Amino acid sequence: MNNITNDPSRLDGNLNPDDPQRRSYGGLLPKDFARRLERLKEASGLTWAGLAGKIGVDHKQMYRWRNGVEPSGGALHALYVFAASIPGGLETLMGEPFQLTFFRD
Repeated sequence: MNNITNDPSRLDGNLNPDDPQRRSYGGLLPKDFARRLERLKEASGLTWAGLAGKIGVDHKQMYRWRNGVEPSGGALHALYVFAASIPGGLETLMGEPFQLTFFRD
């Protein structure tokens, strides 16, 4: 069995958007995610530092997201929760139609 999580080239958050195995990492973010993140920030009325604070990440992480690194784990969850708190925020961030489901262990 090929365990792709042990491949160091796949652990930096810069996955090839055309990689068919990308779905195994969880959600599939839109190709224009950075632009959508910018629109969410504008809709919130926050600065980049303010948005980072609301999500609970360092402002440097916001910079990385804006430059192609995909959020994951708790940061991705916090971003979704924040987007959901703004009218139309999830659609702005993820596109339409969008449905988010979380499972608890």
